[in-house]
Amino acid sequence: MWPYKNHNEEQFNKTIGFLEDYALSLGAEFVCVKEEKFTTYSGNNTIEEKLEMKVFKFGSEYFWLEDHFLPDCPYIVFSFGDAIDTIFEDAEPFPYNLSEEELKAEVRYSLGIEKYPK
Repeated sequence: MWPYKNHNEEQFNKTIGFLEDYALSLGAEFVCVKEEKFTTYSGNNTIEEKLEMKVFKFGSEYFWLEDHFLPDCPYIVFSFGDAIDTIFEDAEPFPYNLSEEELKAEVRYSLGIEKYPK
């Protein structure tokens, strides 16, 4: 269930696809699709989802992109692991509605191509 009135779910999903495509252009490899169950807590809301996650590999790490439903805006985060079954370690979350260049920078930061600015 999409919890926002002021943010478009279709645009959010397009942003996920844009990020995945950009990661692929930087050398990430698509591995598989894995079904995962998530519970997100946002303010007084609890959101339970069963999602098909696209798993990628970059270098020696596996990752997928997750949504994080914060109270005012949905965020995206890259989650990493050293194996498909251990994808739990998150990079820094970022809002989905950044500019194209800012989104590309978040991919490079998350994949460790560039360091996060201080």
